Amino acid sequence: MDLRIPSGLFFTLLGLTLTMMGLFSPGVRAPLTDVNVNLYAGITMLVFGAVLLLLGRRAAT
Repeated sequence: MDLRIPSGLFFTLLGLTLTMMGLFSPGVRAPLTDVNVNLYAGITMLVFGAVLLLLGRRAAT
């Protein structure tokens, strides 16, 4: 089994969770910054997870 598939699922799930937290509770963030870190980190993890899933499925076929 290709390691990119479970890693992609993990990063996609974690990215989805962080993105939802960033969208629906923007007040929960690091105390020293005004940037919504959860939103930006979640979007980045979603993209990374999607790329891993795409590459893993492409290699499987």
